[in-house]
Amino acid sequence: MSLTLLVEHNPMIESCYMLNLSTWLGLEILPKKKAEFAVKYLETDSQNIKLIIVRATIEKEPSAAIMIDYVKKKGLNIPVIVIGPGKEIPGSAAHVPNSLQLKILIQSSARALNITAKDMSAKVVPDYFPIPITYFKVIKRSVCKVYSQDIDDATKYNLRIEKMSEFEESYIQNMIQEGMTHLYVDKMDRLEFVNNVTSELMTMLETMDLSPEEELSVQDKSMELLSKKLLTIGVNEETIKLARKNIDSMKKTVQKNPKLSKLLERLLSNKSSYLFKHTQILTYIGLHIIKHIDWGNAEQEEKMSFIAFFHDIVLETDNQAQIKSNLELKKANFPLPERLLVEKHAQMAAEFVSKFPHAPMGADQLIRQHHGTLNGVGFSEHYGNNISPLSVVFIVAEEFTRIIMKRENGPFDREEMIQELKSEFPTTRFQKVIDILQNVTF
Repeated sequence: MSLTLLVEHNPMIESCYMLNLSTWLGLEILPKKKAEFAVKYLETDSQNIKLIIVRATIEKEPSAAIMIDYVKKKGLNIPVIVIGPGKEIPGSAAHVPNSLQLKILIQSSARALNITAKDMSAKVVPDYFPIPITYFKVIKRSVCKVYSQDIDDATKYNLRIEKMSEFEESYIQNMIQEGMTHLYVDKMDRLEFVNNVTSELMTMLETMDLSPEEELSVQDKSMELLSKKLLTIGVNEETIKLARKNIDSMKKTVQKNPKLSKLLERLLSNKSSYLFKHTQILTYIGLHIIKHIDWGNAEQEEKMSFIAFFHDIVLETDNQAQIKSNLELKKANFPLPERLLVEKHAQMAAEFVSKFPHAPMGADQLIRQHHGTLNGVGFSEHYGNNISPLSVVFIVAEEFTRIIMKRENGPFDREEMIQELKSEFPTTRFQKVIDILQNVTF
């Protein structure tokens, strides 16, 4: 039996790794909380271990250094992948600085074990894919149908949970007490299910345990999760709580990064989605303008953070988020449902916000106007005098965000960027807001 030895003390990250590595690569994981426990295991049985994945430091223990040193001294042919911030440790097979970049971890593990894309595609997946039942304790509903294996006939599977049907944790606990260790999903649904559970696990992580880059990964996943939840279950206690957590996190990120270039560097190295990067930078620029405009105050800052987070919340892909005009939408040649989503996304987001308890006054109207139309449908080529002052700020901030993201690898020529912005908005009320951007700190 081939095993991967995982040395990780955070139970949520451990769960993420075990679920993803087993689903994508078919690995069987043996978890240990500290290097000293992993070494004790290797001393008694090292022949079955084919890979070691270890966090660089656990509490004050130099876990990765301990594992690499042990493997080297004992002459074991076991590749070691190091997880977490810091310098690469000599002797490691790979280093993944951001522990939540699961794609990089999966790719590194595949290389270390000589698993090719062809091997993965040729892997036989059962029609009913097993999921350890404990993962169902972290979700309230499943994104697909869930089955249990029949007690009397192992070839038969019984429907246990309907798609998007809410269930109580006690329902899962009862099945565990009955002796069930796994539930099953259709093999065609397994990746969507795993991605959803991974997102849920990440949102449960405490920020005090994370590096700044890992915090951004959590925010990115959390925003994606909220978007899907709003479209499927709407505004309720669950989505309200998640939205507030996301907005607070984005504001704190702005406060932690007084220089925009540092924030951009972290977003780029983090390989964040365009949707997330756009929203985070927009929050930064919008708050900067509000802090320096003569009518700005704490209430307006709160409103700006809120509408920046929600304005594109229903969009599902980065390609959708990059559309800024009716012409671009036409050229994108999206299928009809996708085209309608982009066309009406401001209206749809505003409708969600109108149901959000204690939303800032007028936030839904501001979101409707963020592409210049009053009803939130389509993209305006001209901006009339009936657009509110805060909408003007938001429109300028969003366009400046687009200009920044076109140059996200630099250099950032402020004057050139502001001139581009002024040519886009030639009227006086827009130009006054644009002038405030002269003192953005790159």
